[in-house]
Amino acid sequence: MSRVVYDPAATSIIVDLVLESRDGIYSAVIPTVLDTGASYTIVATDVLTRLGYDPASPLLERQRIVTGSGIESAPSLTVRSASAIGQKVNGLDVLCHDLPAESAVDGLLGLNFLKQFKLTIRFRRGIIELVRERN
Repeated sequence: MSRVVYDPAATSIIVDLVLESRDGIYSAVIPTVLDTGASYTIVATDVLTRLGYDPASPLLERQRIVTGSGIESAPSLTVRSASAIGQKVNGLDVLCHDLPAESAVDGLLGLNFLKQFKLTIRFRRGIIELVRERN
């Protein structure tokens, strides 16, 4: 079982997301908000560019997303791997979208990552557990 601790008094649950570069040589650790209301994991465009991905490619499929300012279209690409809360997903689809600077995070950890595991959040204690379930 993988477990992380967070501040239960915080207004958001921030977890580190490790993304592997396109060539698999290096990775980046970025702060993300754990968001069970987000269907997809979202990563800032500049982070993906630094990792060797091309979020500006006109060949990428686009996904409609609802933001605080309305409906937008975000490019979708597949990252080599993504790890969070001690668990790893290979070939994760992420949306390329920049969150407001005031958010102080580089993305959202969404359901397309989380749904592959059993997620337990102990809100009063500030504990998140993520377990890979067997079918």
